[in-house]
Amino acid sequence: MKSVAAALIVVTALLLAACGGGAEEPRPVSPAGSPAAGTTVEAPTAVPGGATAGPIATGTAISFLTEDNFTIKGRLFGSGETAVVFAHMFPNDQRAWWGFAGEVGGQGYAALTFDFRGYGETGGSKDVARIDRDLIAAVRYLRERDYRRVILVGASMGGTAALKVAARDEFEGLVGGVVAVSAPESFRGLVARDDVGSIEVPMLFVASEGDGSAVDSLESLYGRASGFKERQVYTGDAHGTALLEGEHAAEFKGLLFDFFHTVSSQ
Repeated sequence: MKSVAAALIVVTALLLAACGGGAEEPRPVSPAGSPAAGTTVEAPTAVPGGATAGPIATGTAISFLTEDNFTIKGRLFGSGETAVVFAHMFPNDQRAWWGFAGEVGGQGYAALTFDFRGYGETGGSKDVARIDRDLIAAVRYLRERDYRRVILVGASMGGTAALKVAARDEFEGLVGGVVAVSAPESFRGLVARDDVGSIEVPMLFVASEGDGSAVDSLESLYGRASGFKERQVYTGDAHGTALLEGEHAAEFKGLLFDFFHTVSSQ
């Protein structure tokens, strides 16, 4: 009987210890610092827009407020004097950029992804005509944290928003370059055709030759742009962040890294 009682005491103690154990609190991370090691999330089996399925780095969760009082949710990867802001395409969300943002964050840059209003973690109502305000808020967030240079990269509607924001006098001396990938001249009330001629920083336009209106918009926007500008048209019909996968993935990423290096060295 004594041995049975002793066994019951041991089992009870173990159960109490298990119930008393709580989840580890997240470690605080500076917005401009590297994400906590091992911070991952289980991605859905199919992540839209070319992101890799399975556990992927998610960076540090951040948020910032737009001038019309939308709270935008995003993630910050890596650290460095230059920050690269990635704007997602329709109908995807910031997860489409996470894989590449993690690569960029590992190469001496900070990389910021975010969800436009109405998408992903930000939620709310979609309003494409005003998404440039969300990107403006992202750049202001970085300016407040004393980044020396900001590079804007947008896919599809995100590229249209990036061109509009790069043309703003407010960010002269801070925004050092802009990349528009498969960006339409206009989309659901968001129009960049009249802004591109005012951009004074290096521009890179990218599209696939089989991507219909996207490559037509590239030619028109490139023609309207003044100053330093480059264009790259790939074979195939990959749109926006889909270029991060497939036959041109390595070449596309290399092109972006070369552009980042050129801009950050200025």
